[in-house]
Amino acid sequence: MANYSEYDKERICGHVCEGSQKRITAMSTKKDRSNPDSSVDTANNSGSSHSSTSYNPNVRRSQGRYLVPISPYGWYRVLVYSQYSGYTVEQVMEKLREAVAPRKLKYYYLHEGGEQDVERDKRATFTFYVDSYKLAAELQLRGHQPPVVGLRVNDRPPLIDVDEAYKWKLRKVIMSRYDEKRRCLNLCRFYADDQWKGEFCALQQFECFAATMDIMERELPQLRRLLLDNNHMCHLGGFRGVDQRLPRLHSISLQQNDLKTLRELRVFQRLHLTELSVKRNLLPRNYEQQVLVMFPSLCMLNGRCVRRSPSIHTVNVSESDADSIHNTDSDVELVSVTEVKPIVLPEPRVTFLAFHDLPMPMGVRKFVRRYIKAFDGDERITSLERFYQEHVLVSLTLAKEHAMLGSWTGPYAVYSRQLLACREATLDMFAAWPKTLHLPGTMTLDLTLVEPLMLCVSITGSFEENGSASHRRHYMRSFVLTRKAETDDFRIANELIYLSRVGRGERQPPLLNPLQRNLVSLMSTETQLKLRWSSKFLRDTNWDYQQAMLAFHTLLRQRQIPENAFRCDTKTEPNP
Repeated sequence: MANYSEYDKERICGHVCEGSQKRITAMSTKKDRSNPDSSVDTANNSGSSHSSTSYNPNVRRSQGRYLVPISPYGWYRVLVYSQYSGYTVEQVMEKLREAVAPRKLKYYYLHEGGEQDVERDKRATFTFYVDSYKLAAELQLRGHQPPVVGLRVNDRPPLIDVDEAYKWKLRKVIMSRYDEKRRCLNLCRFYADDQWKGEFCALQQFECFAATMDIMERELPQLRRLLLDNNHMCHLGGFRGVDQRLPRLHSISLQQNDLKTLRELRVFQRLHLTELSVKRNLLPRNYEQQVLVMFPSLCMLNGRCVRRSPSIHTVNVSESDADSIHNTDSDVELVSVTEVKPIVLPEPRVTFLAFHDLPMPMGVRKFVRRYIKAFDGDERITSLERFYQEHVLVSLTLAKEHAMLGSWTGPYAVYSRQLLACREATLDMFAAWPKTLHLPGTMTLDLTLVEPLMLCVSITGSFEENGSASHRRHYMRSFVLTRKAETDDFRIANELIYLSRVGRGERQPPLLNPLQRNLVSLMSTETQLKLRWSSKFLRDTNWDYQQAMLAFHTLLRQRQIPENAFRCDTKTEPNP
């Protein structure tokens, strides 16, 4: 592999050109000071310079106005505003080709409309990407031709849709970088691989990294070493569950990335790591000791051997014995070493699914979603009939502290503490319940038992009666699902229901701790969402920043986020 890629050469050339431009500007400024009339003559003759104290709209601005920020990936987003020009996309592209001639205009991912990840990029007529800094700077300098065509270039990378064809190409590139003899996968500068020429792939993007983890789990179960240097990674939430997906992984290298806190490394605590390298990141000073505490099994840190003092048992020594020890000429030194073993708490999850070796997919989430939708629908009895066995057993229990208070227990108290032993009686009970609306943000799901012919599922959450937020109930329901050997459809054979009234304190949103407030502020800054919507994304994903950003980008591509969810105080560039 060469020392400098094509992107690095263009980046160096860009700096050289920029420096030359600054020297030329300084020389011209010096000349203007000695001869005040020269600037006027130059402006009239060439129309390429302007006065430093006044702005002439008829004079073309200098190149400094059009400098494009350097992208770490070498890809640049070009947004074109031509909705009022009357030109088609092909006609505008032809004008841009003439503007950058004799340089060839090679573009990728052309599509109509803007990009939804940034507020100011939404209103473009069409968008495309280039993978050359020189071409991006040329477009920024010569492509902007108001009022006919407006053009703006920034350093944001493409938003990739990871489909089956993309996953096939991703698998091919990953397998070409795998060393089977050493069981080592080298993904250093993965975005700059020669096989990605003309395509974009960055592990920092959530969809790409999730697909990469799936491929490693399926194709490389014996993986032991993973190199992720120079990938501009700042979040490692995609490694969640890596101890189950890659249990033999013991060496990870994350050099020259953008990690800012040690909190990102907690996803590796359940691995038996012996080697870890996090050099040249944005971590706080003296982080090494904290890393050693997080990973007691670590033997190599940043390429250096870790020396740990052996634990020495402390012995109570009397004063007389201590005096005799000090009076002897012994070279023995008494040292007390305290080993700190971090407590690794289980990862909080909104959903827990028990592991199983069954060849058939369980589809528990899909079953629960359909059941809740049927329960909240207008045809509750007809829709729920197919979910229950004919001789189902159902029991309902109400909270003791509220069982005798208020009128809310009216629809439920008649059936409380009774064993309903058939499907008809169960459906009659549900028919007596008021119309409900289950709140997805409060729901948790646990799959605690998996057998070939039986599942045990528990769900908790809240629902509203008759669409009123003041009539909210808390529920906990446990299902035992069974099926026959010749069928694949599970049905409810046993159900336990527990209901209680949500108190006033439970209706109020809980106060955020400092860490949660920082996550909300960070997500709002990166996505331009309002704080309320950023908090909603994080709450719905149990404060997993990685999953919240993944959900945001998924809904953004599907255009399911309303406009009022974004902040209005961001200054957007007017349409040309």
